[in-house]
Amino acid sequence: MLRNKLYQDLRTEIDGMDIISTHEHNIIPQEVPTLGYIFRNSYIRGCGVKPGDTSEERAEFLDTVQVNSYYRWLLVALQDLYDFDGEITPGNWDEISRRIASAHKKPDWYFEIMQKHGNIKRAILDAYWHPGHDNNHPEFYSSTFRINAFIMSYAPSATDHNGNSGLEVLAKHGMEVNSFEDYLDGLKKLLHLKKNQGCVAVKSALAYDRSLDFEPVSRDAAAAVFTKQGQNVDPLEAKLFGDYVFYFIAKEAGKLALPLQCHVGLGKIQGSNPMHLIPVIENCPETKFVLMHGGYPWYHEIAGLLHNYHNVYADLVWLPLISPTAAVNALHEWIEVALSQTKISWGGDAWTPEEVYGGVLSIRHVLARVLAEKIDEGYMSKEIALRLAGRILKDNAIGLYGLKES
Repeated sequence: MLRNKLYQDLRTEIDGMDIISTHEHNIIPQEVPTLGYIFRNSYIRGCGVKPGDTSEERAEFLDTVQVNSYYRWLLVALQDLYDFDGEITPGNWDEISRRIASAHKKPDWYFEIMQKHGNIKRAILDAYWHPGHDNNHPEFYSSTFRINAFIMSYAPSATDHNGNSGLEVLAKHGMEVNSFEDYLDGLKKLLHLKKNQGCVAVKSALAYDRSLDFEPVSRDAAAAVFTKQGQNVDPLEAKLFGDYVFYFIAKEAGKLALPLQCHVGLGKIQGSNPMHLIPVIENCPETKFVLMHGGYPWYHEIAGLLHNYHNVYADLVWLPLISPTAAVNALHEWIEVALSQTKISWGGDAWTPEEVYGGVLSIRHVLARVLAEKIDEGYMSKEIALRLAGRILKDNAIGLYGLKES
């Protein structure tokens, strides 16, 4: 990390700033967390190796993940929270795990990590296991309503990648569906209901289900697919149905002033390029499209969309954990091309408070580094840079999602 005085001065200021996280998957633990629990419920699990219980298994796990960015930021968070130096090893594993379990026996430790250490005042929760839920903590969480199930439910048995059925969600809310018109009417009513219940956005994680090339489709064509009730529906027909419903939801979100958070990049990486969204962005000018994760690896494309479309917003969520190098490059570019300094925000995108805090540490570093470089090259003053940092960490989210200041 940079150690020059300007970076350190900025970092000190940024470390004290309040944060609103625009995207989390936080799960209140039903068991006392341990080091293994934290690793299993982090992005490190994507590295394809489990922490295990024996010294040999733990050594293999650590050897595999030790230089991965997800691991490095989580390690820094754990060092700070549980007061140890150096690397995690099979030799100190159990002691670190004991400290974690002991701390979590305090009823307020979960939120203390995020609120005291992370300075997070509010977070937007994407509870994909219970869409629109706030973890029974409305004082801290606002909710976003995930829409994947409705795009994927071309048949009664069809579900999204989390096993959610759009028809079942509608039925749980007392909405009977006997036709495609019923389906759309129920979906419209449900979006209004979720808005009235406090949801501040809708969320598409469809990059994990399908390609993002949503084409304009007639209502009759979508209705014809729905009428088949899953009988002899080919992949093209299923896509046509989903395309229509995505446009329908995007337009309704615009009418309800609900930003549409879109996972772009990674997921099923083929087909997740944010440029695929241009037709729907252009066809729904009243809808605010929040393009998440920097579209990694396509953060240059996000910059182009930021430059050309007033209804496009960029979120650094997850990107500093994926690659701080990419996040630095993306933020440099976005600052230069965004039509307004209100367009960029950040979220942690984690399951445990420890990984949330790792995300906080990563964005603090990225912000301090980028802004130090911008000041050093004469692009902006320190005063402007600090104001921009405050916007990215909190103020832009308040404006975009209509949140009350905490």
